[in-house]
Amino acid sequence: MTYYRIPAVSPAPVTALRREMDRLFEEVFAGRPATSWQPAVQAREDEQGYTIALDVPGIPADRLEVLAEDGVLTVRGERVRLELAEGERLLIGETTQGQFVRQFRLPKSADLQAIQAAYDLGVLTVRVAKLAPAQPRRVPVSVQSPAVTMPTSQETAAA
Repeated sequence: MTYYRIPAVSPAPVTALRREMDRLFEEVFAGRPATSWQPAVQAREDEQGYTIALDVPGIPADRLEVLAEDGVLTVRGERVRLELAEGERLLIGETTQGQFVRQFRLPKSADLQAIQAAYDLGVLTVRVAKLAPAQPRRVPVSVQSPAVTMPTSQETAAA
């Protein structure tokens, strides 16, 4: 007869507990709001810049915020819970509600002064332009001290 060992504790509840503890730590001790969901993201790069698209259906544009600071692009928003009218009951509720925060470290080539955000059909698209590549330039050398004259060979021989 073959016996199989069954683990005493499944890792799934431990992982869920850890996630919840991390969320609470972020909210209480780090001073950041807890996020209850993360929108799907697609990030692309081309010659002109970077495009980040976030799936945020059902969120009004006035509940979305895009902030660029210290080389980090932060996108946050909130999907509010739909209220049921009197006499209604929820049969299926698979949509997520609450706040989200997504942060993206931008490369040094990103121009933080040239960022555009557009919202269409539930997709927030953030476009970050690239800085023009630095061109080499010749730097003139200036003289700070008065010119020193070297004695000629005749002056050296006479002395």
